[in-house]
Amino acid sequence: MQIDAINRRARERYGSFVVAMDLVLEALEDLTGLIEKVDDKHAGSGWTVATQDELKGYRTQATDELERLRTAAKKYETELVSRDWRV
Repeated sequence: MQIDAINRRARERYGSFVVAMDLVLEALEDLTGLIEKVDDKHAGSGWTVATQDELKGYRTQATDELERLRTAAKKYETELVSRDWRV
């Protein structure tokens, strides 16, 4: 049936969206080690270099925004799937 195919496709699209958000969250969490390697001594030496604190702040901000997106997606999950992502 055509409706079943549309519903399946909508569920797959939503599933792909959730997986993509999970991958982004994992990548943000993996930044901790890289941020710890940043040498703050070179900040302000002519290069545009962010300090560890700035990078941690950027990572926190990105994680917060991702969580807001995840919350909104969960809130509208049924509607997104039922309408095949048409708003």
